[in-house]
Amino acid sequence: MSDTQPTSPATTGEANNQPADDAPKGPQSLEEALAEIAELKNDREKYKSLMRKEEGEKKDLWKKVQDYETANLSETERAVREAEQRGREAGKAESDAEVKSLKLKAAAATAGVPEEVLGLLDPNKVFTPEGEPNLELLSSLSGGKRKFEKTAADLNIGAQSNSNAGQLSYADLERMTPAQINKAREEGRLDALMRGQL
Repeated sequence: MSDTQPTSPATTGEANNQPADDAPKGPQSLEEALAEIAELKNDREKYKSLMRKEEGEKKDLWKKVQDYETANLSETERAVREAEQRGREAGKAESDAEVKSLKLKAAAATAGVPEEVLGLLDPNKVFTPEGEPNLELLSSLSGGKRKFEKTAADLNIGAQSNSNAGQLSYADLERMTPAQINKAREEGRLDALMRGQL
């Protein structure tokens, strides 16, 4: 074994002999950057329109191929293919309706819409053109307080509390002395009477 190790080009300075390209890449000013962004946006729109056009042409060609194949089939084969196609379309429509229903229920629960209101909604009017539930509309339906909230009377368990309990009426005041009336007012037992609730 030898004590000398081979030297790498980095240690001998060979790599440093190459000229460095210190010029920055990309736009040099704000105007150049904005122009480049606008150009990229135009290119993106151009390619999107080309992709849409190509997709449309592809669908048209696929339809033609299907028509040629259908024309060459016997009556039985043609009937079988049409039945398969109808089955696929029916299955897709059914699954789309189910997915829409689940999306609507999830969005309504998020927005706090009661089930009673949800049952009254027309699902076609609640969805955006993109196929998503309109959360703003659902939130406006929920409001701050639920409109169809069940009360104790709806539950058939009788009255649970009375906010006027302990409040005095006009008949009670007729039997009281002025000192007793002042004491009752200090205790808050005349509040409902003074608000006009009794």
